[in-house]
Amino acid sequence: MEEERADLFLTYCTNAVLAAGEVPELRIIDIPDALNVGATYGLLVLRDSEAARSLARFILAPEGQAILERYGFAPPPG
Repeated sequence: MEEERADLFLTYCTNAVLAAGEVPELRIIDIPDALNVGATYGLLVLRDSEAARSLARFILAPEGQAILERYGFAPPPG
């Protein structure tokens, strides 16, 4: 990107935020909803451990959501 070898960089919002942090001249343009295909991420606790449940609670709590939002993730629906 810094070497200007591409005219367009199509990526997930999370990568776009990171790329713009590295190369401030980049301009992020949202794709119109009619053309956009979003990814849906899930969260699953595989083992019955307090550490896993604690991490899941943190991720879903306002503080964890704020961190994810800073990296371009949208809040969970509903």
